[in-house]
Amino acid sequence: MVETQEDVLKISVENSICLLTLNRPERRNALSNLMVQALIDAILAADKNPDVLLVAITGTGDKAFCAGADLKDARENDDRGEAFGGPLHSPLRAMTEVLIDSRKPSMAIINGPAVAGGCELALACDLRVMAENAHFALPEAKRGMGAHFASVILPQLVPQAIAMEWLYTGRKIPVEEAERWGLLNRVASAEQLMNTAMELAGEVITSAPLSLQRMKQTYRKTYGMPLHAGIRLEAGPDPYSSEDRKEGARAFLEKRAPVWKGR
Repeated sequence: MVETQEDVLKISVENSICLLTLNRPERRNALSNLMVQALIDAILAADKNPDVLLVAITGTGDKAFCAGADLKDARENDDRGEAFGGPLHSPLRAMTEVLIDSRKPSMAIINGPAVAGGCELALACDLRVMAENAHFALPEAKRGMGAHFASVILPQLVPQAIAMEWLYTGRKIPVEEAERWGLLNRVASAEQLMNTAMELAGEVITSAPLSLQRMKQTYRKTYGMPLHAGIRLEAGPDPYSSEDRKEGARAFLEKRAPVWKGR
């Protein structure tokens, strides 16, 4: 049977949260070309949807969050003699770059091992909630690959020496170690994972939409810049002149929950 985007990625929108579920459990939710394109399309669609305030990504089943690129597809391409190009030799943006550039907050709900490109997918999200029985791994050095995105982003998230150890050795990174180095926001049992993630997501989406977008884009665009250059960069929407800023002040003084309009 020929897979479609609807087969490999389940999309649901509820309570302003767009949940994207990787749905190839028989392949440990490995990233086929079709799934990558489905993810890109879904992230872009959610970014344009005013009813979506946060994008969450998880995997089907209990075997894996995502096993990374589908090596079976890669081997078949090699057998056909097709040239393999790294992420900088593609005519299109990488999935992780689309996720980084998206305006809406993002969360990885890591229900099982997040390996190689699956780990990079989780690292591209703003928030990470992980099951106690899951782990990260970046085994690209053991497979002759480059882990390009992880090599850039991981030393921004954990100390450089720790990041390079994980990249150089390709070993499993247990949840306790990832939590210790600040890579995770929450850890939960497999049974409570979705509840824990949705509780955190619920806290996020009570904040003003324009403020969330401003904070994300300011962080993403100013990271690594000199301090004074960063604080002078105008990134994202302007919440200071918005109706929501006035509503936030009124709601605070009136001791009630604000009603955001996103403008």
